[in-house]
Amino acid sequence: MPLTVRLATAEDADQLTDIYFAAFQHDAISLLVFPRNTPHTREWWHASILAEITDPHARFLCIVDLSSPTPSKILSYCKWNSPSAPIGLDLPTWPKGADIEIADHFFGNLVRSHDRIMRGRKHWYLEVVATRPEEQGKGAAGMLLRWGMQRADEERMEVYLEASPEGKPIYEHYGFMEVERLIVSLEGKEGVGGEKEFVECFMVRLATEKKN
Repeated sequence: MPLTVRLATAEDADQLTDIYFAAFQHDAISLLVFPRNTPHTREWWHASILAEITDPHARFLCIVDLSSPTPSKILSYCKWNSPSAPIGLDLPTWPKGADIEIADHFFGNLVRSHDRIMRGRKHWYLEVVATRPEEQGKGAAGMLLRWGMQRADEERMEVYLEASPEGKPIYEHYGFMEVERLIVSLEGKEGVGGEKEFVECFMVRLATEKKN
């Protein structure tokens, strides 16, 4: 399967929105902050992607299979933030129906921890990567990860990302190390499959050493 990386465009926003909801359909934080039972959530995500895809500091990348009968179908996508991107500490206005308390707590901690851990050091940041469930295991997400790692290595910069405990070993295989983790209590929250807590790992891959 000849998978190809390309930059996403505004015309891809519908597909990217669909992929996000499919990839995170069992993610407790996503379900609480972006409830699936209201059209406001999809509208919010679609508008967010359209706004961010034109950000000069962002690199929205897609994986497609040009040999497929539907070569325009996106299998996986990601958002890399370049070293020139500021770490924005301001949180957005969440979609109608969102659990605002959880949203502010979780995403507020994410951006503040990112800012504190990297301490102003220039780095590449993998903000999100999502793959259609039926396309997992084909190497698409790995291609997107290596795209940013290659640029970081060329520029001898660190890479930062957040990962689930389940995804952590994959990133460790590529040289990432867990430096901290965030644990969010889900006690009393409905619609999260009985989960009691949500864990997010903050991971850093060190810059490569300069060769003589």
